Amino acid sequence: MVFALSTAHQIGLAATGAAFIAFALISSFVLPSRNPNFPGRSRNWYLVLCAVFFIAMMSAVLVFGREKKENAEAAPGSTTAAPAGNAAAGKTTFSSSGCSACHTFKPAGANGKVGPDLDMLKQAAQKAGQPLGKFITTSIEDPNAYIAPGFHAGVMPKLPLSSTQVADLVAFLSSGQ
Repeated sequence: MVFALSTAHQIGLAATGAAFIAFALISSFVLPSRNPNFPGRSRNWYLVLCAVFFIAMMSAVLVFGREKKENAEAAPGSTTAAPAGNAAAGKTTFSSSGCSACHTFKPAGANGKVGPDLDMLKQAAQKAGQPLGKFITTSIEDPNAYIAPGFHAGVMPKLPLSSTQVADLVAFLSSGQ
């Protein structure tokens, strides 16, 4: 399991969790079987050790459990830009993800009526007070962040898309505006 984790933070969190679990199992099964009166007279050092493990686990969660900030949330003045998408790949993702079944979008030849008309994305972004690219990204990643007038929350599913697929969709949807 540890080798399947991809970052040092995840490995650090997993290692601390494994140490905590090992301590709990040894305290529950091994030590009492060797000494039925466990912790007995050594109760004070055991309580201190429990407190140390608790503090270590909470510290590991705080240190290793931090999420990295996304590119769109980078600090003001940062030169880091969101990944540029491929509009052609976005058109493929639009069709294969089922977007065309619910949304109208002329460049995709889609005329769905369940969701908002994506030919009007620029106007919707202006009403939401957001730049077009950010509005589209947010609408894909968190469909309930902005609900278009006349539509209901919870209708659009949260799609399991990679950041590349989202960037491609944003490029495709932006190109039709």
